Amino acid sequence: MRTNLWLIVLVATGFPAVALANPAGRSLLPLNSPLEFSVPVQAPDASVVGAAITRSLPSTATRAVSRVRPRPVPHRPRFSGSPMSMMRLTAQTHVGFMDPIHNFSAGFDGGFRVGPQLDSHIQVGFGLDWWRRSEDEVLDLGAVEAPGGIARQELILSESAANLVPVMMFAQVSFDESMPVIPYVGFGVGYEWLFLRANDYLMGESFEQTFGGFGWQAWVGAGLPLDPGIRLNAELFLNACEVGSELDVYIQDYGPATVRNVIDMNSVGMRLGVSWGF
Repeated sequence: MRTNLWLIVLVATGFPAVALANPAGRSLLPLNSPLEFSVPVQAPDASVVGAAITRSLPSTATRAVSRVRPRPVPHRPRFSGSPMSMMRLTAQTHVGFMDPIHNFSAGFDGGFRVGPQLDSHIQVGFGLDWWRRSEDEVLDLGAVEAPGGIARQELILSESAANLVPVMMFAQVSFDESMPVIPYVGFGVGYEWLFLRANDYLMGESFEQTFGGFGWQAWVGAGLPLDPGIRLNAELFLNACEVGSELDVYIQDYGPATVRNVIDMNSVGMRLGVSWGF
């Protein structure tokens, strides 16, 4: 609109002046030459354009724009390791006794357990125990003189030894670590080997055989915290297992045969130990 106004003013003022300077009516420019002239154009004010755009928006849109607020994005660090790499391992060593209910007498028991802590209450892992019982039959021959004193002399008639080795996978659940005494329960299942060896020197006979079978253990105990990650433990346990072995024999009036021997190793016992985390 402003450009058209300038053109009208220019033509109105310039046309009489051209007519006076050229009374003969000669053309100052060739007929085929274009008419060129420059007209100053003023750039629109940015503040005026912004105000006009703002006025053209509905009031509801203006209010909606004014209510936009950026929301902070919480920082979530990426987990760089696997769950297993964050687990703490806990190990326990223990000693005590185990008393078979039907066979043998009470004997020494010792072993260890080790495995990862799934959390502060649950541990899984691998455990191994060793129970041993040995007996000797001797004949007392009385006291004899020995250098530096008197010694007692015995004649060994027979000797025997039994070794039970349970190997198990286990799970153990402990109560809250903030307690002054921490109760726990556990259960394990696996395989057990019984190694028997006997020698009868009086009769000149010997026996050696290995038995095996699946078994399980259950225990209940309590731990006394000594230091962060270190506990003194005491537990009662039950071992349930029947081990067997097959032996090839010859039966008179029958011939070769296979005999299976089964030994009941159901036992109860007690263990004392120390556990620590690393």
